[in-house]
Amino acid sequence: MSDRKKQISGAPLYPHGGVSLMHLVRRAGQQLTLSWSSSVTTGLTSAQYASLVVLAELGTCDQKTLGSRVSFDKATGSYVVERMSQSGLIECHTDPANRRSKLITLTPKGQDVLTATLDEARQAENMLAAQLLPTELATLKRVLSRMLGLEESSPTEEKRPVSAAHPQPNK
Repeated sequence: MSDRKKQISGAPLYPHGGVSLMHLVRRAGQQLTLSWSSSVTTGLTSAQYASLVVLAELGTCDQKTLGSRVSFDKATGSYVVERMSQSGLIECHTDPANRRSKLITLTPKGQDVLTATLDEARQAENMLAAQLLPTELATLKRVLSRMLGLEESSPTEEKRPVSAAHPQPNK
């Protein structure tokens, strides 16, 4: 593939009306940020909110488990945990069974902030999905889950070759 064709296939709009997946995902991320920032007044980021939800479910867990459940890499997880700890939303202490591991627990303040954020987070999600029918929303969640490896493909489905994901422009 020539450099020109590679540039075209990565562009926001293909020359003949097709839309780049990368462009759509980037735009969806922008919409997520807008929906969250206009709906959530507690000061939590969506990553902090997800962390508090996991801690409310699990009680106490190690930082590796929290990062895995929220899909953080190690550096991001450390940063988010440090900020939430400084804000008094969580408590961290060394795991007595493994001194290299940090155990994390939701504090009463963290539970209060989580409770105060629940309706606002639902509002942000409703704002994000406002243009979709319920069936379209269910389909979008299923497709994104599969794309992110959170849902397995059925055994009869085959993955599309990468070249099929980038149609070539007409000459």
